[in-house]
Amino acid sequence: MKLIKEFIEQYNKEYDYYQKLAQIICNKIEDQLFNRGIKAIVSFRAKKPERLYDKLMKRNEKKNYKNVSEIYQDIVDLAGIRVSLYFPSERELLDEIINEIFDVKLKKDFPDNNYTPKYTKRFSGYWATHYRVQLKEHSLTKRYQNTLAEIQVASVLMHAWSEVEHDLVYKPYSGELSKEELAILDEINGLVLAGEIALERLQSAMALRTEKTSVIDDKYELTNYIVNRFKNNENVKYGNPIFIYNFLKNHEKIDTKILNEYLNLINLEDKETISDQLFDILLNDQSLLGNKKFKDFISNLNLSQSNSNIFERFIKCWALLDESANYLTDTEEKSENKRFKFLGSKFDILLADKIISEEDYQQIISFRKLRNEMVHNSQVPSLMISDFENIKNITSRLISKIDDGKVKNRLEKELKAI
Repeated sequence: MKLIKEFIEQYNKEYDYYQKLAQIICNKIEDQLFNRGIKAIVSFRAKKPERLYDKLMKRNEKKNYKNVSEIYQDIVDLAGIRVSLYFPSERELLDEIINEIFDVKLKKDFPDNNYTPKYTKRFSGYWATHYRVQLKEHSLTKRYQNTLAEIQVASVLMHAWSEVEHDLVYKPYSGELSKEELAILDEINGLVLAGEIALERLQSAMALRTEKTSVIDDKYELTNYIVNRFKNNENVKYGNPIFIYNFLKNHEKIDTKILNEYLNLINLEDKETISDQLFDILLNDQSLLGNKKFKDFISNLNLSQSNSNIFERFIKCWALLDESANYLTDTEEKSENKRFKFLGSKFDILLADKIISEEDYQQIISFRKLRNEMVHNSQVPSLMISDFENIKNITSRLISKIDDGKVKNRLEKELKAI
């Protein structure tokens, strides 16, 4: 009793800290959901001291805490974030986001087979995924970096049901529930599970409707369209499609015919995300790089004038680097489509064949990462003119290794013009 009171006194002083940590994580998730076109409701909270006291008193009967540190290790949701998805099937997309932006210490899927319910249910109960995470290193959030928080991911329907069940069954302030009341909760759970199936059918129907239209004018439709296209493939990484949406749209509607041509070129065995592959494909499309749409896209990144100019030259040079690598890794007869193959893995092939050095390979990887970061987030450090010169030098050396004289001369001419 004394130990728990001591812990609560200490936690009262730290309550604002955990509230702020939960808010930071919540904001990061909301930003990613908005950018990637995923509909969800995100909420956060720090554990209320009075509710925490009751929980600790009950847990102490089994845990028999020896010190305050044991309590901190046992209670992992002092900072809690809840993500309620409109469409349950998008849990995989959220899993990708969480693993990308946080340091995931533990992932737990429910239902938990080790759990024994108070009432023998007909339905499976709580379907969700819980993550214990820490913030990745960043100077602005360094104070919160090593503290665990819990993210709960489920559908909007499942979260609503679990909130009711949790408060009535596990915190029965008005007494233990009767068998009839438990049966009703079980019945509601069945309705929720049926509702999740209906939501998945709704999502598929929306994707089918989009497929039959000639244009996409909403980023949520774009995400749904791409996800539905690859939903039967395992271990697909989608990445952030917002910059693809901005690139293709640019105040216009996205032509699904053109989008399908690009999606047909996606290599699911590639290590890169679908979004990054799409961006590579776009950068290999010379008709896009030279038109107003590309310039509008760069201007929409909100870069400074000087940085915008360097970035445009950098991107054009990257396109030539990519095209040169494609020719050097494809020994078969060239075609328009073959230029887009090997997207991420071609540089691995060039390294294995000793066409590029380890130093060149590492620079190319860092350049690609820098390019993607600038597209995803224009607040990253500015591109230096030396970055452009370095990628230009590597591109020049690659072009010099191409045997086809006509192709070689064309690429050298285009590189010189940048």
